[in-house]
Amino acid sequence: MSIRRSLGQSTAEADALAAKLAELGVPCRVETRGNLAVIITGADGAKRFVEAEVRKSALAAARENGYTHLALELE
Repeated sequence: MSIRRSLGQSTAEADALAAKLAELGVPCRVETRGNLAVIITGADGAKRFVEAEVRKSALAAARENGYTHLALELE
């Protein structure tokens, strides 16, 4: 377990956000640091964030799961 997952939101919230992002075409895993959701994905997933609607939907999903900020980390 990483330090990110041990702080902040629960595993269920991180998993719910990851599921929503997968629906948007961003396969990923989500780790947390306080209210920050760290989205860990490959290059193909990261490319989806070029689209404004994907960014907007991702942030809305993050807020629905108790996060205030998103960070993108490439694998």
